[in-house]
Amino acid sequence: MKKILCGICLFFLLFILAGCETASQLDLTQGYGEELKLIHLSAGSGEDLQRIHDFQAALQDAQVLEKDPSLFAYYPDFILEIRVPGGEGNVDAVIDINDKFVDFYYIGQEDTLYRAAMSAEDFLILVHKE
Repeated sequence: MKKILCGICLFFLLFILAGCETASQLDLTQGYGEELKLIHLSAGSGEDLQRIHDFQAALQDAQVLEKDPSLFAYYPDFILEIRVPGGEGNVDAVIDINDKFVDFYYIGQEDTLYRAAMSAEDFLILVHKE
């Protein structure tokens, strides 16, 4: 009887853990490093998933900047990490708000800077959206 009960509990535990890996996740940290986590979302569907997609879209259609990477802000404004099931669409980016623009680079590709099509004002509205 104990073996059957343990087997059932193990099945449900694995079922729950499997569900955790199928959800998209987003972490937005203010400052460089683990300074202040502003947003943590874990969503399989619904409003949180839409917000994760909005953050992904904010960095799409970006222009490559003809700018020396050493001129990037020493203390960037945000670190954005998005994890999507299957790994396609994952984002790890360091973001700096420059006046009206959102400049960023992908972690691991620090030699190329980008400017997002989204304005700084719209990006900050997305950050502070409830």
